Parts: sequence; C-alpha cells; structure tokens
Amino acid sequence: MERPFLMHRETAMAYLDMDEFTFERFIVPAVTRLRFGTEVYFMADQLEMAVMTLIDMSVDEEQ
Repeated sequence: MERPFLMHRETAMAYLDMDEFTFERFIVPAVTRLRFGTEVYFMADQLEMAVMTLIDMSVDEEQ
C-alpha cells in the first residue's frame, strides 16, 4: 500500500502513534501545515523527517 502525500491531522497522529500533546509539542513545529477550510493536513515525508530528526537529537544527547 502506497503512503499518501498528505495526511489529515488525526491520521498523522495515528500514523506516528502519538498523543495530541506530543504531536503538537515535537512534530507540528517542524513541519508545514496545510489548511483547507477548517481541515489541517501535513506532508507525509515531512512527518517522517521530523521523527528522524527527533531520534537523531536524542542519540546525540546520549553521547
């Protein structure tokens, strides 16, 4: 199954298995938000890059 280009906010949180607080605190500041009316979407590639950046930062802090 191919990953979508855009993900709705709720789908993105489920995809990343994050609660709303964690998602808002660590992911949202690192990605572009696209608003269509009242709906908010995120680019799937940016979501994954934000997670990878968080992982890299945590590994660097441990060293």
